[in-house]
Amino acid sequence: MHVAVCDDNVADRRHIERLLSRESDKRAGTPNILYIDSYGDKDHFLINPLKYNIIFMDMCSRPGLVEEIIEQLTMMGYRAPLILYSSKIDYTAIPNLPDYVIHAKKPYIPDPLPEYLLLGDRNVVGNIVTVSVHTNDTVSYIPKNYIMYALQEEKGSTLYLPNGEFVSVEEDISELRRIFAPYEEFERVNTTSIANFKFVSAVMPLSIYMQDYRKLKISMWKYSDYKRLKEKMDKSD
Repeated sequence: MHVAVCDDNVADRRHIERLLSRESDKRAGTPNILYIDSYGDKDHFLINPLKYNIIFMDMCSRPGLVEEIIEQLTMMGYRAPLILYSSKIDYTAIPNLPDYVIHAKKPYIPDPLPEYLLLGDRNVVGNIVTVSVHTNDTVSYIPKNYIMYALQEEKGSTLYLPNGEFVSVEEDISELRRIFAPYEEFERVNTTSIANFKFVSAVMPLSIYMQDYRKLKISMWKYSDYKRLKEKMDKSD
């Protein structure tokens, strides 16, 4: 099970890391050991949060930060448990939080952790499909359904995500084509572009338009094929 700790208090973050490591040791010899990643800032955490089966969070460096993170998680499709620990900020006062948020109160103590982790165990099966790419010499897991299109750069490629976000990866378009090959919604529409047809808003004889208004050139000979693919993806949503 993949577990994220997102806490901007270094001492608290290290404390719950130790507690979770002990829980993982108890699971030795079972399929349910814990893979724990720890974050102290929003940007690094949000690179690929959908791989986590449970999140433990307290980000209190400024008011509104937790709300921003949860809003982005929800938009990205996150639905697994998020244990939100109140400390300096009383998060129970935040209105209209998603159902996946479970309130707790610091300090981090070991007693409730097994119960929380059981909630995470239930999210291991049927987890969100991700693709593995290389960013800054590390492997990142990007949710497949969160990639709108990819463009070749002078070195590597850029993956464009909803809401104006993007990720620079080391793979070129040919390598990305092999990664996306099992998924019919992805097509290499020209020598420098791969499009996810679930994010195509219009197919024209010489180009397609993505939902962020990006125009990608296509061969006129592929117009009918791409039009059918878009219609198929529209029906599958």
